[in-house]
Order: sequence, then C-alpha cells, then structure tokens
Amino acid sequence: MGRLYLCVLAAAAVGAAVLISPVGAHADSLAGSVGINWFSPNTATTFTKDTIVVGSSLNCPGSSPICTGYGFGTETFSVGSAAISSTVVYPGSYNNGAFNGFDFTGLAFLSGGSLSGFTLTTDIAGLTTSSVTFGPSNIEVNLQSLPVTGNFTLNLLSGGLTAAPEPSSLVLMALGVLGLLSLGAATRKMAHHDIA
Repeated sequence: MGRLYLCVLAAAAVGAAVLISPVGAHADSLAGSVGINWFSPNTATTFTKDTIVVGSSLNCPGSSPICTGYGFGTETFSVGSAAISSTVVYPGSYNNGAFNGFDFTGLAFLSGGSLSGFTLTTDIAGLTTSSVTFGPSNIEVNLQSLPVTGNFTLNLLSGGLTAAPEPSSLVLMALGVLGLLSLGAATRKMAHHDIA
C-alpha cells in the first residue's frame, strides 16, 4: 500500500507542476505601435510616415500619409503580434534609388527584448533577405527597382527573456522527483529484502 501511495503522490506532483508551470520559450509579442517610414528614392529622406497599432492594419486608398503616391491600386500594411506584412496591387516598379522602401521603427517587445532576427516570406520577384536590414528596434525593406505588386511578411524574432517556472511549480516538481526517488529506494529495499 505504501508503494502505491508514493507512486500516486509522485505522479500527481509532477503532473501538477507540468500543468501550472509556464511552457518553455514563447514567441515574443510586439507591444504598442509601429512607425512606418517610406523613404524617398535617391535622397535617403523620409517621403512620408505614419504609425500602425499592433494588431491592426493601414489600408490604401485611405487618409494615411502612406497612401500618398498611390493614385489608384490598393495597399495594406498589417502589424500582428510578431509579424509585419504588406500587400500591394499597383502597376509598375519602385524607382531605382539608393534606397526605396520602408523602415518599420519603434519595435518594442513585451519581454523588453530587442529585435534579434527575422524570416521573410514573399512573392515579389527579386526580394530576398539581403534586401532587409534590422537593428534592435527597427527593420528596413529595400524595394528598389522591384515590382510594386506583391506581398511580403517579416516574421520578427526577439532576444527577449524566456519564461521561467514559478517557485511553487519548482517545489511541486521537486516533491515529485523526491517521491519517485523514494519509490525507487523502497522498491530496491523490498527486492533486497526478498532476496535475503
């Protein structure tokens, strides 16, 4: 009866610790709003800018200054919890300037971490990861000479802190391990006793 009790106690403690402890590393989430700056070709100055609240979109045509220059066609910028996306339907190509594209600024993560990397998904011919640069709180996409029509998504990675188990979870886990060790010791003792 004692072994069964120890086994049940150990299993319950380990199970409770697993259920209430945070799960490993979570994808970090953006917080607040993200600035979007459209750089004018050849001058490296801001042509126009706006902000997008995390979890929302900016749509053109519309009243945003970013819509300037899109006399017809459509454009949508979306900022999710850990991704920035753009979808454009507009004929032509971006000008062949030193830099003609967008700089997304003010990237702040809930963990307090900074931008440490990204992955790119796109159907724009010629747009590769070499066209994207980033710093701790910004990421730039250079679309120089590329087709305007298409979409891209930047999945953002942060160097933020990973979740750590709470002290109460660690205590339950320790109790579970002690219970399993006690069970193993009791089993060995009984096996040794049966042999003798």
